[in-house]
Amino acid sequence: MKNITITLAIVAIFATIFQSCNNETKKETITVGVVAPLSGQNASYGDILKQGFDLAFASDTSIKLKYEDSKFDPTTAVTAINKLISVDKVKIVLGEVASGVTMAIAPIAEKNKVILFSTISSSDNLKDVGDYFFRNIPRNDVQGKAVAEFIFNKLNIKSVAVFGLNDEYGTNISKSFKETFLQLGGEITFEDSHKKGDQDFKTAIAKIKSSGAKALFIPGDKNEPAWILKQAKELNLGIPIIGGDGSCNDDVISIARNSSEGFYCANVLVDKTTQYYQNYHKMFVDKFHKEPGAYDAYAYEGGMIILEAIQHSGNDADKVKEYLYTHTFQSMTGDLKFDKDGEVDRLWGLYQVVNGKFIEVK
Repeated sequence: MKNITITLAIVAIFATIFQSCNNETKKETITVGVVAPLSGQNASYGDILKQGFDLAFASDTSIKLKYEDSKFDPTTAVTAINKLISVDKVKIVLGEVASGVTMAIAPIAEKNKVILFSTISSSDNLKDVGDYFFRNIPRNDVQGKAVAEFIFNKLNIKSVAVFGLNDEYGTNISKSFKETFLQLGGEITFEDSHKKGDQDFKTAIAKIKSSGAKALFIPGDKNEPAWILKQAKELNLGIPIIGGDGSCNDDVISIARNSSEGFYCANVLVDKTTQYYQNYHKMFVDKFHKEPGAYDAYAYEGGMIILEAIQHSGNDADKVKEYLYTHTFQSMTGDLKFDKDGEVDRLWGLYQVVNGKFIEVK
């Protein structure tokens, strides 16, 4: 009887130890929401986010990404983030792409105390949307200034035409560009805007040509700038054309083809000499069998920042927020830290299409 009692006691002890170990190793599954354009003519931006985020979170199986299609539309995006918050109970959302769409969903994230992290939206107005918004991309005022200085100082051009997309992104970057270019002593000989979906720009290009402008700045998304490039070549505009980061996209080359040769655009910088980038580059090429662009790199970087914050803080938005504000992160350009507004101190670079590829202008 004594031996039986001892045996049962030993079995009970081992069972308790096993259960304890099992509980310790069993992790809570955390769902992170993603709002991105997964369908429609801007789905390529959603692909960029998905590839970067999937690659970043692949190392931690306890975190699940839940994607919702924004269709690049503010109203659809609002429905998407509300579903993620109310149904899926997420505490962290990654996205969106377009600044205007992110502006629409940021107040909802703020109201519900949910982290919203964007790797592409660059509007200056996002700086003040709340305490739960972060981004690893610099603001448009920095971009507009960089483009203006490039045209005035590097290209030595003193008169420009401005023909941007009439949305949050286009008007915002045009404003900072014009302010800087005029302060430098430049002249704006033509100014107008176009709507998303427009394809006929011949009248505007004729007016730009007659204005005497020596360069054309066209901040917008990928589709309209591609049509502008094609029609500018057809009409022999014959001046440098410079776009914002929205048009620094391989789709512009695919649509405009030879007309894109020589096109300049601003985009985020990537230091390809760092071990961080080289490790990422190998993973990306091995997984997707193509070269990553700058947006791809920033999507991965943003995913890795959020992954680190979750791993140290758990599925708690306030703790993640505190971690983001108080820590320094690895990035594509060296150490990265968020300021009191969830912003980063980074510069924009200039790129040019040379032989069908975007090459950084040194």
